[in-house]
Amino acid sequence: VRAFPKELYSIKDDAFKDTLGIPSIKVHVEKMVYDEAKRLYGDPIHPYVLARVNRELNNIIENQFAPIYFISHLLVKKSLEDGYLVGSRGSVGSSLVATLMNITEVNPLRPHYRCKKGEYAVFKLTDEEIYEQGVDKIDEPFIEVLKHVKSGYDLPNMNCPHCGEPMHKDGHDIPFETFLGFDGDKIPDIDLNFSGDYQAKAHEYVRELLGEEYTFRAGTIQTVAERNAYGYVKGYLEYLGKDARSAYIERLAKGIEGVKRSTGQHPGGIVVVPKDKSIFDVTPIQYPADDTTSSWKTTHFDYHAFEDNLLKLDILGHDDPTMIKFLMDYVKEHPDEFPFDNAQDIPLDDPKVYRLFQDTTIIGIKDKDDVYGDIASLAIPEFGTPFTRQMLQQTRPNTFAGLVKISGLSHGTDVWLKNSQELVLGTTQFGKIPFDDIIGCRDDIMVELSNRGMSESKAFEIMEFVRRGRPSSNPKKWVEYENDMRASNIPDWYIWSASQIKYMFPKAHAAAYVIMAMRIAWFKVYSPLLFYSSFFSKRAVQFEHDVMVMGTNAIRNRIIALRKENNLTAKDQDVLVTLLVALEMTKRGFKFLPVHIKKSQAVEFVMEKNGLRMPFVSIDGLGLKAALEIV
Repeated sequence: VRAFPKELYSIKDDAFKDTLGIPSIKVHVEKMVYDEAKRLYGDPIHPYVLARVNRELNNIIENQFAPIYFISHLLVKKSLEDGYLVGSRGSVGSSLVATLMNITEVNPLRPHYRCKKGEYAVFKLTDEEIYEQGVDKIDEPFIEVLKHVKSGYDLPNMNCPHCGEPMHKDGHDIPFETFLGFDGDKIPDIDLNFSGDYQAKAHEYVRELLGEEYTFRAGTIQTVAERNAYGYVKGYLEYLGKDARSAYIERLAKGIEGVKRSTGQHPGGIVVVPKDKSIFDVTPIQYPADDTTSSWKTTHFDYHAFEDNLLKLDILGHDDPTMIKFLMDYVKEHPDEFPFDNAQDIPLDDPKVYRLFQDTTIIGIKDKDDVYGDIASLAIPEFGTPFTRQMLQQTRPNTFAGLVKISGLSHGTDVWLKNSQELVLGTTQFGKIPFDDIIGCRDDIMVELSNRGMSESKAFEIMEFVRRGRPSSNPKKWVEYENDMRASNIPDWYIWSASQIKYMFPKAHAAAYVIMAMRIAWFKVYSPLLFYSSFFSKRAVQFEHDVMVMGTNAIRNRIIALRKENNLTAKDQDVLVTLLVALEMTKRGFKFLPVHIKKSQAVEFVMEKNGLRMPFVSIDGLGLKAALEIV
């Protein structure tokens, strides 16, 4: 029995008529999207772009999704005006409409060149399309170059054949279906990464736009998991002094699996109620943890219970936008030192920056050091963990598309380990497979199968089956899909790899992460002391003041000692992260300067000549509150 009908209670089309002077959201969204498409891709709009825009807008407007797109646009616009970039999560970057509305920076079109004045655009074509459609003479030099890339950011610089100016390079080849489903009617889940310093302001802005009585934090319900259920039963039997077989314990445990344990709230989820409905039409509400002083109320039901009924905004906090704000504040104070004044203009195609992911020579570290390693990706978001650094050592990517693949592999389950790693190293019966060819993100499957002649609907079906790990749980159906793929000449190694996968990361999410990471990485090459200042001030959480001040050898010895310990505490693991970056910084010739009563800040590592001045919070036992009081 359903508690309420399966109907989307969308925000009304005239919801902003009085507050923003917009009589129709859908008309406004259509105009925004077509105007931006004309600005970027010419008037008339390039036919490939126009077809994609028309298809997406039809689905979005027909299914009443325009309001959630527009609210997301307003939130990002406000954050950018206040100086904070916003990163996208999930598959929202699969939507060209979201790109044209500046909700996401990820462009899902195929790799392409476009004139900055809108006079010309040319897109990557498959061999079959080239054969069927032919190629205009003006496009020929570009089509040849486009054949060899999987991301527009990896294209060489070329000039527009009309105006002679350098062209813009973009496009990551991500199908729209991965966001709203094959029929375009799946409720959109627009997840956005705001700066952790700005998240609360973004939440309040939603209230300002829609009203306090129509916006609520999304509730969650934690249930007893399988492992915990077994432990509860075993502990209870021990309390009673009874022995029991494992089978008996497992049978009792099954009875309490999934039982409600506690309630909570989504870290950034806000559900939105239209003004002609009441929240009580869908769910009761409560104060979080019964805290009547809280400024927000939370839905009593878990938000998954009514996700078909109410639109949800995911406004999450993240370190990357905070770090970029820190870096750009310095850029704006010292404009003569940098070739850009806007974070969105930081180059994403600089070959020197890509060398960080191949070796350490670009940062001046040439000696072999087993403690430090041979990849210079430490402190770069997504690429500084031991797991991703090992992947980088075995693949040495030198393109944006390669880094997107690394990001996808690192977030998947059984996509790299016991799978692609063995293919790249050549330890399977299939021999050595080039890194560029392996499956990295879920979208790669649909694109690859479609490009090889399979129907888009079948390619989508197989992608969804694989990304959810169904080949192992439904082998009979997988045999059918294997036959379909062989009929389309998909190689055996590809089919085997797909069969091993348990979970796959969306390419749009990976691309958004890498865009942010590359902006931060630029400073590691060209403004290193500022880079380290931002990392230690905004991302690092544990410090060892005396060790860091003593320099390279002391830091190195402390790392060796920590690595010898078994079962490191969470604090020690955080210390190890900090010390590895500190080791790199000192190997580059910079120093940590001791805390000084007149020169140190509370939390910020201040740049001085050839070094960073340690803040008061770096002293062991001196907390944030005490550090702030000193300053």
